[in-house]
Amino acid sequence: MVDIKMTFEKQINNPAEIPEIMPYQRPLSKELQGLAFESGAYSRYKLDTRLVQGEFEKLYRIWIKKAWESNSVLEAPDLQGMVTYSVEDKAAKVGLIAVSKQSQGKGWGKKLMKAAEAKAFSLGAKTIEVSTQESNIPACKLYESLGYKLAEKVYIYHWWRTSKRSR
Repeated sequence: MVDIKMTFEKQINNPAEIPEIMPYQRPLSKELQGLAFESGAYSRYKLDTRLVQGEFEKLYRIWIKKAWESNSVLEAPDLQGMVTYSVEDKAAKVGLIAVSKQSQGKGWGKKLMKAAEAKAFSLGAKTIEVSTQESNIPACKLYESLGYKLAEKVYIYHWWRTSKRSR
């Protein structure tokens, strides 16, 4: 199996805040975890059928829990969507982004990304990056529509040993 990871990057310079998008400040919920799973719909961890059942969910539960513990989750009203972010020095990264199925196509993805940019900028970041799979065309189009440029394309090969050689 070959997976192509696309990393997009953008310079951020005094972006406008998005008032509808707020920090997620409630307990870690099944709804938030559900959005984390939704964010991984194109993930190699979900699509590789040779991974043990439940590993994708385990990984994404850990990912959203760490973002929640570090207060790095922003949410759309009524948890229609969420985005996680991190800032180190002057560089920010978007970790997970998802919009609930019933709220897709209503501009929440753009608002969440813009809110992550504004939050990262307020914390000192000058650049922001986000990664996705090449097969996730909706996400690639979203990032490009917001001015993100392709910074890196990495081919990831999944190699699985099928059997031991006889001696």
